[in-house]
Amino acid sequence: MQTRPYSELFDLIKSLAGVNEFTSEETNYILNFANRRFKQAFDAYDFWPRYLVAGEARAVSANGVIPFTETSKKDIGEFLRIHRDKPFDRNSTIEYEFYVTGDGASLLNMRSGSSSSVFVTYKEEVPEIVATTRIPLEFFYFMAHVVYADFLRMDGQNEKAIIEEQIGAQYLDTELSKASITSNTNIVGKRISTYVNRQSR
Repeated sequence: MQTRPYSELFDLIKSLAGVNEFTSEETNYILNFANRRFKQAFDAYDFWPRYLVAGEARAVSANGVIPFTETSKKDIGEFLRIHRDKPFDRNSTIEYEFYVTGDGASLLNMRSGSSSSVFVTYKEEVPEIVATTRIPLEFFYFMAHVVYADFLRMDGQNEKAIIEEQIGAQYLDTELSKASITSNTNIVGKRISTYVNRQSR
């Protein structure tokens, strides 16, 4: 999957602003705006392929909780689905219902001690943008325009900011449309709730 360095995003924002350099204070503002707008794009869709982990084996505690963190594995940002056996390799496997607390995902109707691991489909935690970060290409142009819009608002140029915001929204809408067309939601995100997959395991 393609990425661009943060320096290219910063240069594009400078081009949109028509300046050769930003002050160090403005540079910090832009990085803060970039983090806020990156999270906005990240949160817009649960199934961005880049941040989706499908059916990864995870440990279950004795009280039926799957923690957000596990050694040598990526941190879970959002639990999407939890299965008893490895999913998406064959037609069906029992799926657990769950609720999420600060400790992790608590499984419902799972017999105590019935399994020490399950298979979790999840969205990774939102990464922080720093000066050395590579920006996903699917977020790049959205971020350039909306970060510039934030910069314009800071400068009191609200009408120009609205236009840039709309341009950025069009870029994100296009990427969302592409992601949903080739979507993982047809398999990974599709859940049918039945008596059988809700009964005690």
